[in-house]
Formats: sequence, structure tokens, C-alpha cells
Amino acid sequence: MTPLIFGVVVITLVVWMTQCLQRIDIIVEHGASVAVFAWLSLLIVPSLLSVIIPFAIFGAAVYALQRLHSDSEIAVIFAAGVSRWRIAAPLLFITFFGAAATLWVNLDLMPRSYRTLKQSVADIRADFAGSILRSGEFTTVINGLTIYVEESRPGGQFVGLLVNDYRDGKHPETYMAQRGLLRETENGPVLYLVNGNIQQVARYTNDVDFVKFEETAINLSSFQQGSDELQLELTERYLSELFNPDLSNEWDKKNANKLIAEGHNRLASPLYAFAYVFIAVFALIGGAYNRRGYAIRIALACAGAGALRILGFIMQGMSSSPGLFWMQYAIPIAAIVILAVLISDKPRRAIRAQKQMVGPA
Repeated sequence: MTPLIFGVVVITLVVWMTQCLQRIDIIVEHGASVAVFAWLSLLIVPSLLSVIIPFAIFGAAVYALQRLHSDSEIAVIFAAGVSRWRIAAPLLFITFFGAAATLWVNLDLMPRSYRTLKQSVADIRADFAGSILRSGEFTTVINGLTIYVEESRPGGQFVGLLVNDYRDGKHPETYMAQRGLLRETENGPVLYLVNGNIQQVARYTNDVDFVKFEETAINLSSFQQGSDELQLELTERYLSELFNPDLSNEWDKKNANKLIAEGHNRLASPLYAFAYVFIAVFALIGGAYNRRGYAIRIALACAGAGALRILGFIMQGMSSSPGLFWMQYAIPIAAIVILAVLISDKPRRAIRAQKQMVGPA
């Protein structure tokens, strides 16, 4: 358990640090706080755990068995007549809970956290006040509209505004106001100005006219270019949504097979935890005793675990065709069955290995 917990924590932190840097634009471009950035970065962790937990279990199993070998405890265990399955039992017991945790992450925690992440990022980017209007800066929010604010306050409140509206090239207008308030309406964002004036050039005399106002509004609806409805990606969907695509949605209809393949991948991925443990058990106690150590076997076990997962990703891509979804389960189950049979093959191999270990002693 100690190397397992250590491996999960260390690998998660390393991968998390590389992933969270992709969200640094939230602070740089949109002026979000460090607390918001930390929260968004934390929401990435569940997606990492679904891959890290099985590999961490594999690493912990290899470490534990190697320590037993280095302390000659495996030799004593075999000399006492203990089978390989008895040695593997506690590893498989821990693997069961690791696979269950992976399944929970795949079915609930990952889509829940990704949805929260996507909605939070969309809200920040849609926050006109926080992401566009900044104190002491001239900002061209849309083509033909430049706004300057002396002070930007929370809640879409502004003090000291200068708005140059030249969307109508023939009749530009300049607004000056003491205060402003940005509000989202049914027609899009609207900037309300209080206590100011409008400066515009008269059509015939070219004189500048000043029109004072107590309150006026500028429609900024053209600033919003995207749809309010967020398109859910594969990782942001629950299992029921993956297996039952909304065929009335154009994106779902086009990617229906990919959605179903992703659903089967969510169910199949916990099986790799058992396959990895069987690889570790077979590599370290499935063969004859070796006085020179097990570095080569460990290297081959790591290569085998990596190759098995890569093959699983390949099968996931190939199984997007109807009728081939079972291929995602076939890879880990076949590995489990083959390795379980090899581990159980003890009438001759296990006795020979035991004699080789006990003989020199």
C-alpha cells in the first residue's frame, strides 16, 4: 500500500503540473484569481486518475515482489509449499479496490468534473467585465467599438467610462459617463451608462453636439459570437449519454459510434489493472529463481504493460465500427486468462523453481 499511495500521488502531481499549465491563460488573458485557477486545475485530476491508478498498482506490485525476492522471502515462501496464487491473493485484493475506484472515476467523477470545468471556463470567458474591460486600458471589444474604463469593479460595475462607437462610419458617437453597469439580457449583454453625455458631429454644420443624459444603454450583443449551449465532448458525458446518443443533435448523430465506443472503454479500462498485476506476478515469480536479479524481467514486464495499453487504445479506435465493441474487452480479458493459466502451471515449473531456490541454501 505504501508504494501504491506514493506512486499515485507522485505521478498525479507530475502529470497534473503539465496539464494545469494549459489553463494559465485564464489568469493571463481573463484576469481570473489564483484561487479560480487552482480550482480549475484541481478539476483535471479525476481524468488523470483513471489512467494513473492501474499503472500505479502495477508499479507497486513489481516493487513489493522485488523486495520479497531481494530479502529471500519468496524462496522461503515457496519452500513452505505456498502457491503462486496465494502470493498473488493480497495483490489481487488491493487491485479489486483499485479497479473499483477506476470504474467510479470513469462513470461519475470524470464526467462530473469535466462538465464543471467546461462550464466554469465558459463562464469566465463569457464574463465581459472580467475578461475584456480592464482598468486604465482602451479595449476594442468589437469591430467599431472601443471602451475605456477608469476603474473596473466586481459585478460588472465601472467608474469613469469613455466609449467610442464608430460602427456607423458616417455618424460616429462618443459617450462619456460617470458610471456604467454591464448586464446580461435576453438580447445579449447591454452596457448601461449613467450621468454623462453623447458627443456627435452634426451632419450639415460639422459642429460637435453634446447631448446630456441621466441614463442610456449600448447593446453589445454582437460581442457574443458563440452559442450559449455547450457541446459536451466524449469525456464530459455519463455512461447513459454515451450508450444512448441524441440522434436529434447533429454532433451526436455524426459521432454516435465514437460515443458508444467511449462507453465501452469506460467499462473495459478497469480490467487493465488486473492484467497489469498478472504481468507483474508472472514476471517476478512465474519463472525460475535467478541469482543475478530480475532487472531484465522487470524491464520486460514494463514493456509488456505499456504495449498492452497501447494495444487497448488501438482497439478502442478500431472498435468504433458497429459490431466490434467487444474488442475492447477482449484485450485485457485475454491477457488475464493467459497469464492466470501460466501462473497456475506448477506441476513441473514450480517444483523445479523451488528446488533451484532451496538447493543452494
